[in-house]
Amino acid sequence: MRLAVFFSFALSLYPADQNSAAVALLARKCHACHGPQVQLSGLRLDSREALLRGGKQGPALTPGKPAESRLFHAVSPGAKVAMPPTGPLDPAEVKLLGEWITAGAAWPADTVAAAKWWSFEKVKPVSPPALADPWARTPVDRFILQQLRAQGLSPAPEADRRTLLRRATFDLHGLPPTAAEIAAFEKDPSPRAYEQLIDRLLASPRYGEKWGKHWLDLVRYGDTSGFEQDPYLLYAWRYRDYVIDSFNAGKPYDRFLKEQLAGDEIYEEPTARQGTGFYTVGPNRDMLFKVEDINRVETLTDFVDTTASVFLGLTVGCARCHDHKYDPIPQKDYYRLQAIFAPIVKSRVFLTYNLARQYDLQENTRQWKLYDLADEFQRLKAPYVKRLRADKLAQLPPAAQTAFATEEDQRTPQQKADFEMYAKKVAPRDDEVFPLLTADEKVQLERLKTRLLSLYSTYAPGPFSPSVTDSGPIGPPVYLPGHPNAEVPPGFLTALGGGDIPPPPPGSATTLRRKALAEWIASPDHPLTARVAVNRVWQAHFGRGLVATASDFGARGARPTHPELLDWLANEFVAQGWDFKSLHRTLMLSSVYRQQTRPTPAALTKDPENQWLSHFTRRRLEAEEVRDAILLTAGTLNPKMHGKPVVPALAAEELYGMSQPLANAWVVTSDPTEHTRRSIYMISRRNFRMPLLEVFDRPEGVLSCSRRESSTTPTQSLSLLNSDFTRQQALALAAASLRGDETAIAEAIFGAALARRPDANELDLARQFLTKQTQLLGSVEKAAAELARGLFNTNEFLYVD
Repeated sequence: MRLAVFFSFALSLYPADQNSAAVALLARKCHACHGPQVQLSGLRLDSREALLRGGKQGPALTPGKPAESRLFHAVSPGAKVAMPPTGPLDPAEVKLLGEWITAGAAWPADTVAAAKWWSFEKVKPVSPPALADPWARTPVDRFILQQLRAQGLSPAPEADRRTLLRRATFDLHGLPPTAAEIAAFEKDPSPRAYEQLIDRLLASPRYGEKWGKHWLDLVRYGDTSGFEQDPYLLYAWRYRDYVIDSFNAGKPYDRFLKEQLAGDEIYEEPTARQGTGFYTVGPNRDMLFKVEDINRVETLTDFVDTTASVFLGLTVGCARCHDHKYDPIPQKDYYRLQAIFAPIVKSRVFLTYNLARQYDLQENTRQWKLYDLADEFQRLKAPYVKRLRADKLAQLPPAAQTAFATEEDQRTPQQKADFEMYAKKVAPRDDEVFPLLTADEKVQLERLKTRLLSLYSTYAPGPFSPSVTDSGPIGPPVYLPGHPNAEVPPGFLTALGGGDIPPPPPGSATTLRRKALAEWIASPDHPLTARVAVNRVWQAHFGRGLVATASDFGARGARPTHPELLDWLANEFVAQGWDFKSLHRTLMLSSVYRQQTRPTPAALTKDPENQWLSHFTRRRLEAEEVRDAILLTAGTLNPKMHGKPVVPALAAEELYGMSQPLANAWVVTSDPTEHTRRSIYMISRRNFRMPLLEVFDRPEGVLSCSRRESSTTPTQSLSLLNSDFTRQQALALAAASLRGDETAIAEAIFGAALARRPDANELDLARQFLTKQTQLLGSVEKAAAELARGLFNTNEFLYVD
């Protein structure tokens, strides 16, 4: 019954007509403050009767008369108290409410029967519109052109070859094309030059570095644990390399998905088990907080929320504490998912078969022996620890001694504070204990060390990769919060047709729950998986997904602007073997991708957000693209792939914001040639992002990031002008450009930075600048470096048309 209620509510948000659309809009934008739970100013907006009754200021609605309706005034531009407070409605939404009120503000009698929520329905077979137009090169174009015509818009002309090359190269490699590459492409007489360009870009290993970063954003990748101390996650980088290699190899998405969710339960190859590093590269509390139960709960919450967000595009986290208020996800379903992950234990996987077998045979025995040795060591030093602690306690102030002598649950607030203040000070250190040992005890200690080392005498050196497996074939019980007797079986979301997961067969080493989950999500018939995946790729290429809320396909998310196109792409993606590279070709060979960025006056008026794609959307480079483009321009980019994260040198003022002692927190990689590798290989710390990357909106890696912000701030320009990194790279570019007179120098720097020659006006200004700055600085090289830094700050360098 409860699920039916939630279906009723969620499905009511789908607009089958104008009435349903208006009611859905009120639910999305207004119910948080004026709905069934909260009624600010005594106003409810969840029924026609409530609107007519109004709140403290009177009726909110006068049917047939928008101008006399307080609701319409509140959402219209220029309102004294603009609503909703989270941001104004789109003009189309304001228009919808006005037309709905004018038509009488009818309330749908049966919103449940109006339609089912679109994303929970199976992907429909769709045929492209039958349009005969020379602009429509591909089926994608026919879908887009149909909507453009319906909106009274026309597509923009095709961009020139230089623009297309730069656009495609940044989209697939995250790097700019060189001047030589542009010249060759512009001169290529082949009618298939553009198609061959896309194939060449997809075949390069640079592709995996660019698209691997998109994926790492989604899975909240980091090289450190997060929180205050932010300790390192050893071998997390191997998951990063696994992702890069998977994209470069053209690994089918369904296989990629299954390796990450259950590689250990489905595949025998150790490299497939690398994918389960997905669970280990997020924030990790285990080393920091010694409250094991809380750590476990937060870890399982992270697994559930991230898995649902990344692969299903759903915000199931809203159902952790109560039934989801917008999507048909009861709280019980949340804990059904959590039960799938409850048996997980983190481990390491060897990446070669012989070492993997050796590891499996030895690891359990080794772990128990380590525990035994630790117990012996503690027994050996226990009497000395007790004596030292007593001596230290005797030196504390009387009030602190009283705090230590009082039972924990009997301490006053002041005694608790005293205990916390002195707890570390009275704890004996090993270097204080060892000098007190007798000669016989020191011999025992040496024997312990020998036994410890012997455990690892045959221990294979690796390579290791972070991974997970189950603790055994029976998982720990999971209960609904507040209901200790209500055990929840593992299973899938009821709204998506899921059921319980049966126990594993006899002899199974794991519960096989994650295998069941992975195969359910990767099913070609799953209504969300392919839709969510193709929408993410569309967003990366066009700046906005067909569903604007890429990780929320639920009732609170945006509806698709082109639902038939989304379903056609999803079907094609599965039919082409879940192949990302084929999907790239489908999108990038279309006419809609090849458009110019300049909108027409009609497009600016009718479609200011360009959701109908009458032109291409200009975008700013992402943080890593900015840094990598500077390195490539300066001629210093180290193309080396893979390996441990690089810690580059930073200026003292850049490190000032770190909370730990600098010597321990930022140990610079000793080889300086490593510092100029691509940004994906730079260390990804959660509590301290590299300043240049932070100002250009690199995410923190704490939560899944489906779409990066693209801000414009003064600190971006200041960083490009004044940071040690850009100054060094500008000097490198200047040194490589000192060939001939000022004209030659200016042309060389323009050619490297902007991949073109300066026009006559730019050349004249550049010569004047070089002359003046050479006199001021006493060095033509320094003057040339300042010109380079200026070009790094231009829109032409920082934006992709």
